[in-house]
Amino acid sequence: MRAIREANGPLEASIFVEGLRAIPAGFLGIGLIAHALLWAAATHLAEPSPPPQMAVALALGREWLPGYAELPPLAAWLSEAIYRATHSLFLLRLAAALCVATAGWILFLFARRIVGERHGAISILLMVSVFPVAFPGSSLTGELLQMPLAAAAILTWWLAASERNPGAWIVLGAILGAMIYAGPQALALAAAFAGATLLSARFRAAASRIGALLSIACGLLVFAFVAGPRLFWLWQNGWQNLFAGSGAGILPGEMVSPLRLPFSLLLGHFGFALILFLATANVAKESAPFFIRERTTLSSRRSVIALAIVPALLTLIALYAWSYPARLQFFSPLLMLSGFAAVLIGGGRLVIRRQRLVGAIALIFLFAPVVMQFLFSFAPGWFGENRSANWPAAAAARTFTEIYHTRTGRPLEFIVGERVHSAQIAILSNDRPRIFIGADTKTSPWIDEAEFKKKGGIVFWEIRGADNAPPAEFSARLPAFVEEAPLRLPWSRGGGDPVRLGWAIVPPQQ
Repeated sequence: MRAIREANGPLEASIFVEGLRAIPAGFLGIGLIAHALLWAAATHLAEPSPPPQMAVALALGREWLPGYAELPPLAAWLSEAIYRATHSLFLLRLAAALCVATAGWILFLFARRIVGERHGAISILLMVSVFPVAFPGSSLTGELLQMPLAAAAILTWWLAASERNPGAWIVLGAILGAMIYAGPQALALAAAFAGATLLSARFRAAASRIGALLSIACGLLVFAFVAGPRLFWLWQNGWQNLFAGSGAGILPGEMVSPLRLPFSLLLGHFGFALILFLATANVAKESAPFFIRERTTLSSRRSVIALAIVPALLTLIALYAWSYPARLQFFSPLLMLSGFAAVLIGGGRLVIRRQRLVGAIALIFLFAPVVMQFLFSFAPGWFGENRSANWPAAAAARTFTEIYHTRTGRPLEFIVGERVHSAQIAILSNDRPRIFIGADTKTSPWIDEAEFKKKGGIVFWEIRGADNAPPAEFSARLPAFVEEAPLRLPWSRGGGDPVRLGWAIVPPQQ
């Protein structure tokens, strides 16, 4: 398994090829860590206010409820735990980016067991060109959390089915159970694991041994024990809460209809296909390095290809059957094996042509998205002044908190308003108040109305047009309050007319 040269002349290997040849694991590790740090730093500098999904996760996660409407709870719980321990939004962004890096490393541990370190590293590096797999954004979402969990599930399944480690079936049950708290993708993975095991004579024989059958039974019990509370909550509250939606801070424009999803996912593989074409298409009179690996078994190849395709396909069918839209990021945990499948299909002799061009394109896919996001954040007047991360949450939080302290002599404990903006204000306020979404206890079941009336809070609404009056539901549901003069706050990065906020103090009752 070493790089050699073709007979068309002297070979000049790029740094990319030399790194893969000499230290594939180290080269991959450096790339994954650099990718995570780049995304975390760029998004932290680009977003003056917490983005919607981060804000909602933190605002709801502090309540530590067993479930939330349209928000699988694991991301909210973990976001709150990280923020409570560190009080750092940058570390929260870094945790989101590290989910991709961790998933990539776990999949490398899986891939090298089948194709060796060099081919394994190449298969994981191809992830950089797949959207949305290598584009973590800045919020710790359920999809991102599922990436390392799904990678661990794939590795654990391989240890159980191929390497006949009976204890791995139990661990697999625990991993799939934990994934249910972040979204439904575990169900598609479990179906793919079952199919791959039953359709391979080799894996079927491994799973049919007495010890393996006992371990599988224990794994099912562990899955039921771990996932049971989440499934019970879903059964009580409506299975539509299995998916993340607007309640998680997802903007309507981010959701893609089931009919458009296949085309959008194929388009997301454009960079992946471009790199593969440039690296493999034959060029006359070119000396290209290639890597040779040992032969792999037919069952191994079929299993990896099936795991790369079947979970995403099953999910697409389910979304179409339920007419349920989803974000492209919903498929991040299910598309991570695209590169590994391509390497296996390519055979035991992997040629890397146009090394420097391929390396340059890979760097473009690595750096361009975050650089563009960073540049766009400083040009809100040209690229959308209503970007939620540019909304003046810090100024609103400072103003509301100071005024409430001055008027009442108490800390601000509650803020009433629209879900995303009230969550952003709550995070950036020094008092970190709880949010009362729309003054409705149905959407905010963690609010005790008697406690709210006793402690009071701030109610605010965004003014559009000439009508400054508060929403009718605020006046109907809240204790009497007196409107204050509207606030005019400039956008955090400028651009467009100032944000106008109507507001009032709901006075605490003695």
